[in-house]
Amino acid sequence: MAQHFLLSPAAKTLSLVKIMRMSDDQARKAFQAIRWADTDGDPVCPECGGVEHYNIKTRPVWKCKACAKQFSVTSGTIFHSRKLAVRDILAAIAVFINGAKGYSALQLSRDLSIDYKTAFVLLHKVREAISVARDHGALSGDVEVDGAYFGGYVKPANEIQDRKDRRRKAHQSGKRQVVIAVRQRDGSTITHVGQNEAEGVALVAANVQRGTTVHADEASHDRHSPSHRREIP
Repeated sequence: MAQHFLLSPAAKTLSLVKIMRMSDDQARKAFQAIRWADTDGDPVCPECGGVEHYNIKTRPVWKCKACAKQFSVTSGTIFHSRKLAVRDILAAIAVFINGAKGYSALQLSRDLSIDYKTAFVLLHKVREAISVARDHGALSGDVEVDGAYFGGYVKPANEIQDRKDRRRKAHQSGKRQVVIAVRQRDGSTITHVGQNEAEGVALVAANVQRGTTVHADEASHDRHSPSHRREIP
């Protein structure tokens, strides 16, 4: 049996223990390494994309040599105009993405000793950043799609003569929803919440590149070959 990704060393790159032991300068350097991974942490101007800059000694900011704009480690990101320390932002990101069952704003406000409204807004910013990163670029290569239904349970009657066929729409609660996941192998994942699994067809068409091989189950709306594979024309 293959090891779950969350149990592998690759999933433990952002440790809360390491972050809380960092100084403010170390936290900024860690944020730099994550944000500008393509340049090994070297700052890139968010205004013009310039890589040459001056260091401002009085403040932790840089001045671009090309456009003369000053920028910080969070400039041009969803965390700009921040009041929290970079270390607290990194800690919030770590506890949120490592939380297997989710993470509430109330719990974050207690763990980081910050106001509830601050924690609420910060978690929404993290969710928005994840959404932007998730929707960046179309999926390609080998892509797998599947859906699972949740909610809408209708308790059957105790007396057998009073029981109804819960498969019929008239006897359903209308609260049942499906979560559809489209995942590129060794890549990113796109999710969608809808009313039926057939919505996954439009989701695949909108987010998968042409020439991609899509793997699905035997659902009739997929209209796949007997091997359940189809190449997007």
